[in-house]
Amino acid sequence: MSDLPYSHVISVADLPAHGLDLKFAPGPEIWAALARHLNVPQVDALTAHLHVAPERSDGAHVTGEVRGRVSQISVVSLESFETDVVEPVDVRFASAETIARIIANAPEDSDIDPPDLIVDGGIDLGLLITEFLALGLDPYPRKPGEVFEPYEESVETDAPVSPFAALARLKDPT
Repeated sequence: MSDLPYSHVISVADLPAHGLDLKFAPGPEIWAALARHLNVPQVDALTAHLHVAPERSDGAHVTGEVRGRVSQISVVSLESFETDVVEPVDVRFASAETIARIIANAPEDSDIDPPDLIVDGGIDLGLLITEFLALGLDPYPRKPGEVFEPYEESVETDAPVSPFAALARLKDPT
C-alpha cells in the first residue's frame, strides 16, 4: 500500500489513440489526507481536468489544469486564510529506456528536461494532481493586504555599546 494521499493509476498501453479526457473531483476524505500531506490546515475543494494522450511508442502527454481551495497560515500574522490554487499541467511521460536515450543524445551543454518516468506501465494521475496542487501553494503565504513590518527595538543610550562589553562583565562580575 502506498503512503500517498491520492492515487489514480492509468495504464499507458490502454490509452486510445485520441487520448482520454478525465475529470477528477475527490471528496472530503481525500481533501483531509492532502491537507495532512501538504502540511496545510485544510483543503476545501479540488478538481482537475486532464487530457492524457499517447506519445511516441511508449510515452504519454498529460495536459490540463488543477484547481483547489486551500487554507494556509500567514507568515506575517500566523492567521489562517483561504487561497485559490490554479495550476496548468503539461507533463510528458516515457519509459526508462526512452529517457536514457534522450539524455544520452542530448548535447553536453544543453539544459534538457527529460520526461517523467512511467512506472510499471502506468501513470499515477492522483500523484500528478497532488504535485501540481503543492506547486500552486505559496511557500511564504500572506493574507491579502498584509505587509511585513520588521520589529525595531528603540534603545536610547549615551555611549555606543561595545561588542566586548558583555565579555568584560564576565571577566569582572562585580
